[in-house]
Amino acid sequence: MQHKLKNWLYRHFKDNFLVYFTIIVFLIIGIIIGAVSIRILDSDQKGQVISFFNSFFKLISNDEVDSFLLLKESILNNLKTIFLIWITGIIIIGIPIIPIIILLRGFAIGFTVGFLVNEFGIKGLLFALFSILPQNLFVIPGIISISSIGMVNSLNSIRRKRLQSTYNHKLTNFINYSVIIFIFSIIIMIGSLVEAYITPIFMRLITDYIY
Repeated sequence: MQHKLKNWLYRHFKDNFLVYFTIIVFLIIGIIIGAVSIRILDSDQKGQVISFFNSFFKLISNDEVDSFLLLKESILNNLKTIFLIWITGIIIIGIPIIPIIILLRGFAIGFTVGFLVNEFGIKGLLFALFSILPQNLFVIPGIISISSIGMVNSLNSIRRKRLQSTYNHKLTNFINYSVIIFIFSIIIMIGSLVEAYITPIFMRLITDYIY
């Protein structure tokens, strides 16, 4: 079973390398745009964001983070993204929509990291590493994978229409597609657990140095 899974993953990545590459490029573009966009903020907007981060630092340093609530919010947010990718991947609109989802995800990461580094220097960089990196070691690969799978399924749906596939064949493809999305979603859920119960520990350690 494990050997078959490895072979399938190898063939899947090999056959769809261009799709994965495209998704990663969109993620990187989003990160770059997010990091650069902090330059267009006016002083009032920057002050509001700085005030938010200062309040957040204070909350972390006072050990007032509700990990269970954070877990629920993280799972809900990730499930929304997963569902949107899954549903758009079933039909053709996944081809333009999924890259936009990835672009926005990258933008959020780039803006957060860029702002922290721009306003807090090396301390901001350290905080970004400890607060964003741990969960995204799981979330980003998972999101890239399900996004690529959604894109591939959208492209294949065009081919199936041309070939006029039977209902049973379409149903089998739909089930296989959903199962694969579910498997990679588990990786993202692990990231949510890390974000809720492990990342706050790192954040408290670095917040004592920053705040």
